[in-house]
Amino acid sequence: MNKNFKKVMDLIAEMKQSFASASHKFEQATLIDGTIVEFDIFEVGQPLFVVTETETIPAPEGTHALSGDLEGVSVVVDADGIIVEIIDERATEEVVVEEAATEEQMSVQKVESIINAKLESFATSIEAVAEMMKIIADTNNTLSNEIATLKGEFESFKSAPTNNTNEGEKFAKVGNLTAKQQWLKYNKNK
Repeated sequence: MNKNFKKVMDLIAEMKQSFASASHKFEQATLIDGTIVEFDIFEVGQPLFVVTETETIPAPEGTHALSGDLEGVSVVVDADGIIVEIIDERATEEVVVEEAATEEQMSVQKVESIINAKLESFATSIEAVAEMMKIIADTNNTLSNEIATLKGEFESFKSAPTNNTNEGEKFAKVGNLTAKQQWLKYNKNK
């Protein structure tokens, strides 16, 4: 396997792993009724999901009160499971919302920097693959030209007349002996 091709395949596998691990880093919270909800970014316009034993589905439309660290916060979700409003009735509303937004913003920036680094590395690998493909195409063209030349030479050789006299003499019989056998017989002792 070509060294550059292996490098590209390794980078693709690494990118898949990075995206897979990034896509599973959802935050979770618990509603007052014990239902677990999941979100990527806890802000208006983002989806909210309900985690069941078998799957993750969009949260149902309505207002949902959170418990635990987010007790006193309610989230309003539309029919598509998108957060349309966050109601924070806690005393430190601004501080908590700002901290959460800053933490989410930092994680988004970190993800973007990882993705950008991987894309740059991927681009370099793609350029290497493109260079390999150019070399393969050039070699293919050279081989095609050589095959065409050999085919032309073979056709001209094939259509060239043969020396029937010489061919016939090789196997002509003189008595019981061929011409070749007679020559060997007379020149054996010389």
